[in-house]
Amino acid sequence: METRVLVRVQAKGGKFIGPDGGYSLVTLRDAVSGELLAQRLATGGSGTLSTTFTPEATRDAVVTPGGTGATIQWLSAPAGSGTAGLLATLDLHAPMLVEFSAQALTNGLPNGHTATQRMWLTPGLHLDHEPGVVLLMPGLSVRILSPDVASAPAGTLNVTAWVAMMCGCRIDPALPWLPSEFHVHARVRAVGGDFTDEVPLVYRTTSTFATERPLDLPSGAGSYELVVNAVQRAEGNVGSASTFFSVAG
Repeated sequence: METRVLVRVQAKGGKFIGPDGGYSLVTLRDAVSGELLAQRLATGGSGTLSTTFTPEATRDAVVTPGGTGATIQWLSAPAGSGTAGLLATLDLHAPMLVEFSAQALTNGLPNGHTATQRMWLTPGLHLDHEPGVVLLMPGLSVRILSPDVASAPAGTLNVTAWVAMMCGCRIDPALPWLPSEFHVHARVRAVGGDFTDEVPLVYRTTSTFATERPLDLPSGAGSYELVVNAVQRAEGNVGSASTFFSVAG
């Protein structure tokens, strides 16, 4: 029997994963047999935030803390806007335990962030009313902006990183995602050695964080690994990025 299911992927504490976040790959499988039921790249827009709740909004609101109290915003997919998601039509003959999964993508490739849940589907019982089945994608998107070359000067290292929600929504005092909620740190090590202590990265401009003080390189010439970690404790979101560089002798 025809059974329609709408699936959307929402960044935890953010919007649907659309063009700014690199989209997501949504998959439905029979949880018992592993049979592939549906799979598609969930392309489209990121949805619309509003301070007014509607029945079509997701129940996972975006909360903005402030000096006079928190502001709650609700995420929905306006009709005709082409919001990112997957509408699958399944042919079910009996109740089926279905595994819903999503992989977040960067430049078209999985970036390691996933969301999975299982739920029974019943033949003819459609789940295509907004917002549908919403998969919450935890994590943060982190990119190292500098150093952006394969080599670095000896002695110390200044680091700049880009941090955003998984949907690509940016961090800025004028947006729902406030810089004060995010803690960003960098560490470095000679390849094969131990990491140095963390050095904070502080907010500079929209979604851009830079070292408060330079990192001390633990040795002289050689190959190094740089790791930047970002945490949004209020949402339990974490992101990380790493790169390798060399210091000439």
